[in-house]
Amino acid sequence: MPEYKRKKVHTGKRRRANPSVQKTEINIPMSRSKKIKFSNNDDSKIRILPDKKGEKQKRFTVLLSVVAVVIISAVILSFTLPVGLIESTQTFLYSIGRGGFPADISGTSVLNCVQRDNYYYVLTDTGIMAFSNGGKKIFSAVHGFASPVIKTSQTRAIVFDQGKNTAIIYNLSGAVKTITSKEPIITANITKDGQYALVTKSDSYAGCVNVYDRRGKQLYNINFAKDMVNNVSISSSGDRIAVSTLNAESGKMSSYFKIYKFDSADSVFNLDLGEDTVYDISNTSKGFFVTTRNRIRFIHRSRFTVYEHLFEGQIGLTRYNSSGMLAVYNKTNDKSINTVVYISRSGKKVFEFDIKHAISDIKFSGGRVYALEDGKVAIYDKTGQILGSEECTFSCKKISVTGSNTVCVITDENIQKITVNKR
Repeated sequence: MPEYKRKKVHTGKRRRANPSVQKTEINIPMSRSKKIKFSNNDDSKIRILPDKKGEKQKRFTVLLSVVAVVIISAVILSFTLPVGLIESTQTFLYSIGRGGFPADISGTSVLNCVQRDNYYYVLTDTGIMAFSNGGKKIFSAVHGFASPVIKTSQTRAIVFDQGKNTAIIYNLSGAVKTITSKEPIITANITKDGQYALVTKSDSYAGCVNVYDRRGKQLYNINFAKDMVNNVSISSSGDRIAVSTLNAESGKMSSYFKIYKFDSADSVFNLDLGEDTVYDISNTSKGFFVTTRNRIRFIHRSRFTVYEHLFEGQIGLTRYNSSGMLAVYNKTNDKSINTVVYISRSGKKVFEFDIKHAISDIKFSGGRVYALEDGKVAIYDKTGQILGSEECTFSCKKISVTGSNTVCVITDENIQKITVNKR
């Protein structure tokens, strides 16, 4: 058998060394290794360095997330807040703070005082001012109108010269917009969103109503050929208006209350009031208050249900806040006998009681009635029980509630703060 075909068998024996190869041993001396000591304070201490690139990426991601949240929140607030984030923030900042008393008033005669949440407007024959409840004068401006009328919302006020062609819109920073109408302005209204309505008359129409957004873009128009419009109110939803009209034909007076939606020229609700003239219309989130000589009606904004409250005498004062309406009715030819009634924003009567004093101004706040009577300010609970009173001069014309037992009394010259002592 050839050698290359023989099967190799391993017997487990060590292979015999090749005698031609000599083994040589080399001894290499080894030195002992030295120990290296590290001190905690040694700058040469070994450190595990962080991944700087990764840390920067994480910080950038966190920053980007925060910026995104802020931008999204700002966009949401800009759409949800009535007049946008910037103006709403300004309104809040302007309305906080305190000032000194007495606070001076520019003008010779105070015409009106309208209270909002934590501030109030004062309208005089020459100017308009806003004050915080702490007495800080927020702004003061000259309006230049001969017969000024003020209408307000939670965010803005509109002042116009009845029978003239100009109106000015204000917020707490001052004048926002000056409006010039082609026709004389009869009345106006403004909402918390800044929408405003102007009622005018012309040679072609007895009454014209134009509604605009806060930037001045026209949203709605309705004209009346024979009926004069004497009141207008824009709903809190901003998609409909309520108007009252008057018509005198053949010596007979006829009065109507109507609701219009912005998508139609036809009224969605029409109430015949006969000869009962509407003095005032105001709206809540639920519907519209309609005030006449001896009645208060409430009409729901969409269901059009009507609540009617009848009183003896004639209307003296009406005041509104976010929760409802306060009204004072007095006996004909005797203003010292008054009925005070409060109606909730849904049209239900909450309370009613009598005050046997002449009332020149009245407010409702925190479940209490604050009345400016003959030479004093009195506080009543919902049952008509007097809780306290404080004397003031006979020159007091208006009041603004600044606390549970404090009020600002407004004269033609200044504003003073008084504390009403409890009984």
